Amino acid sequence: MRRKRSTTVYPVQFKLDVLNFIRQTGASYKETAIEFKLNNPSLIAIWLKTFSNEGIEGLKEKPKGRPPMSGKRKTKQSKQEKAMSREEQLERENELL
Repeated sequence: MRRKRSTTVYPVQFKLDVLNFIRQTGASYKETAIEFKLNNPSLIAIWLKTFSNEGIEGLKEKPKGRPPMSGKRKTKQSKQEKAMSREEQLERENELL
């Protein structure tokens, strides 16, 4: 068995086929990995455990990483400036000077 350079994302149907093969034939994880050309037999054990705990939903690909930040930025100055009238803005500017 050779190691693959990139991580492979397996579809849900492929995972179910592997698990059905184990259930029907009683083959070991290593034999099943060779049959389906997988480089990591323990991956099958993880799929089996996930499937028994969460069902088919557990075998689906999950988003990875941190969720994106919200698009709303807090701009206190711009809100205050909009709320002030033109005279108040000028008074504020004079105070700062």
